[in-house]
Amino acid sequence: MKTERRLKHCFSGIFALLLALESSAQSNTVSTGGECIGAGGSASYSVGQIDYTAIDVAAGSAYQGVQQPYELFSLSTADENSAFSLVLGPNPTIGELTLIASTALPLNSYYVLFDASGKTLLTQPILNESSSIALNSYATGNYYLHVISDEKTLHTFKIIKTQ
Repeated sequence: MKTERRLKHCFSGIFALLLALESSAQSNTVSTGGECIGAGGSASYSVGQIDYTAIDVAAGSAYQGVQQPYELFSLSTADENSAFSLVLGPNPTIGELTLIASTALPLNSYYVLFDASGKTLLTQPILNESSSIALNSYATGNYYLHVISDEKTLHTFKIIKTQ
């Protein structure tokens, strides 16, 4: 009888240990978060996470879990004597980027999009202070955008294309 009771306690302990090892919770550190409550329901959110699960239904989609952070990548330094500044966003993107210059760029300015291996994918003139760049047809991955004027690279951006 004593051996049987010991065996039950041992089995219960092993079962509890395995259960504790199998169950897990979100363990990422986030920069902020909270909960939104309204007439239609409630939702929890967090900022600064790096993984997610997409749920698509006929009425829409939701991305639950750990979200990718919003980051701006600029791989070149700003020229102190430059009369303009350039901003590219949103980055990461799922398709459409916007390149914004603080003032009009010289007439012969253009951008060149490269993939991670250095292959030229797209070359377009910059005609306005705001230019749209469509990445919808490109695969998920890292890309580089060079803004060029007078055959000099004015700025280089690293772009992350997600799904």
